[in-house]
Amino acid sequence: MQIQQACLDAQDGLVRSSNWLYFHGDRFRWNLIDPDKNPTNGENFNRFTQRLSGRIPDLTSKTQKLLGHFHLGIHPHFHSYYHLWTELIPQVLTQRGSHWLLPWWLPVNYIAFLQQLQIRFTVLPPRIFQCESLTIPNKPSLKDIKYSIEYLRQNYFSSSNTYTGLTSRIYISRRRVGRRHLQNEQELLPVLDRYGYRIVELEDWSIERQMQLFSGATHVVAPHGAGLTNALWMPVGGKVLEIRPSYASGDFCFSEICALSSLEHEVLVPIRQPTFQLEATLLTEHLQSWHPTV
Repeated sequence: MQIQQACLDAQDGLVRSSNWLYFHGDRFRWNLIDPDKNPTNGENFNRFTQRLSGRIPDLTSKTQKLLGHFHLGIHPHFHSYYHLWTELIPQVLTQRGSHWLLPWWLPVNYIAFLQQLQIRFTVLPPRIFQCESLTIPNKPSLKDIKYSIEYLRQNYFSSSNTYTGLTSRIYISRRRVGRRHLQNEQELLPVLDRYGYRIVELEDWSIERQMQLFSGATHVVAPHGAGLTNALWMPVGGKVLEIRPSYASGDFCFSEICALSSLEHEVLVPIRQPTFQLEATLLTEHLQSWHPTV
């Protein structure tokens, strides 16, 4: 969707044009004049009603002008490693000749990676801007995501820089993360060690190092979380065991990622407890089915 004279709030990517509000992806839009045409629940409703209680770009106010044509690369989700790979990267790679507008709060390693990809972009401070011409991109399809991964495999990432410092069996720990952390992880470590799994914490890893690590991973076990996005780099035929707090956690997002990479994906949901814990016997049973000779 292309908009002329768009008023952009660079803090979260809210765009105003006439009496319409937009977020990244044209499925998010809000009619300021005729509220009956707006959704009454769901993500659209929640996101826009929250913003309506705050600052909405004023079309009459004096703001800094951005002359030329730009693509919007600002969305509140883009701090997430999962949304980096399933939205922002596929968009910039399928439209590599475009000039992208990015938020000031984007993680430094994301910015550095986009620079390595030679993407043309401008990082905006948290202010209101008047864009002469602005394209609000559609949400990428699974085909777009697959294209971006194949493009990077062929043009950026080669087997010559595969990371060989760790075993091909990996457990992704979320012990440093508040959400979806297995509370009894210490009890599971002897089981993982018995089957040859190396425990990794990815919070401080560069994007390149994560890509390299998972390009050599044949078996991955992890609680549901953004680190599983790296399954995109695993070799065809690899196995992924995702431990979910509930069966529907994440709307099955990692099922789609594993299907894109032709991986065997299994889901393990612990017996319901007040806290997120996994019985060691359940983990042993699954790993034994993968590694029967251990």
